[in-house]
Amino acid sequence: MAKKTQTVDEYIADRDESVREILVSLRQLLKATLPKVVEGMKWGAPVYCESGGEPLVYLYGGKDHANLGLLRGAELDDPGELLEGSGKSTRIIKLFPGDEIPKKALRRLLRQGAKLEENAPGCRLPRNATSSPR
Repeated sequence: MAKKTQTVDEYIADRDESVREILVSLRQLLKATLPKVVEGMKWGAPVYCESGGEPLVYLYGGKDHANLGLLRGAELDDPGELLEGSGKSTRIIKLFPGDEIPKKALRRLLRQGAKLEENAPGCRLPRNATSSPR
């Protein structure tokens, strides 16, 4: 089990190289797609919210894969059927080393999720959260 980390950089650095590469790519995609995103740690994982909104997305690095979790994913239109899960709200996209990251579809999902958060109260991340770009 990975040790508790304080920053997103530490979290990503603690993962195996193949998973780390996926997380770095997803992080870059998030920041490019949502330029006002605020990044921080919550629930022991990197979490992202639009400035002014609730957490929108989280990243998870497992032993052999990475997840991009959309906290309101159940409300999103997903014609490519990328989203997995059956809970009330959260959906994930699971990526394994060697998988092609479906950037166009992810951008679409991220923008949809951000639209849902436009009228939400302020982002609730710890004080050490940082705004992009990076």
